[in-house]
Amino acid sequence: MNRGKILIVEDDSMLCTVFEMFLEELGYEHCGTVASGEDALIHIENKMPDLILMDIHLKGSVDGIETAKQVLEKYNIPIIYISGDNNVTTVKGSVLRNTYGYMTKPVYKNSLELNIEFALQKHKLLNS
Repeated sequence: MNRGKILIVEDDSMLCTVFEMFLEELGYEHCGTVASGEDALIHIENKMPDLILMDIHLKGSVDGIETAKQVLEKYNIPIIYISGDNNVTTVKGSVLRNTYGYMTKPVYKNSLELNIEFALQKHKLLNS
């Protein structure tokens, strides 16, 4: 059962492995994992995910917030931030129209599923 295509944008390979495992166990299609904002934008163009799990601090010159702004300009894809950064200023700076959640690490499978389903359903409601 495919519940949606999800792209992981995260530069910690161990966390990527955990997120990939969670997505598979929860029935989502994992459509790729990239470590930089630049690679995310290329990957999005080719795979068109239904949702993006986005870290804020990434490899490369483009962080997760700037990547999310570019995704918003070109595509209408919901983003859930997953970050170790719980600074209120960072959280406030991450709020865009395509921001559908902000989870702090560590992330647990049940809370990931709840956030993904909430984001997908809210996005569907707002765009129907």
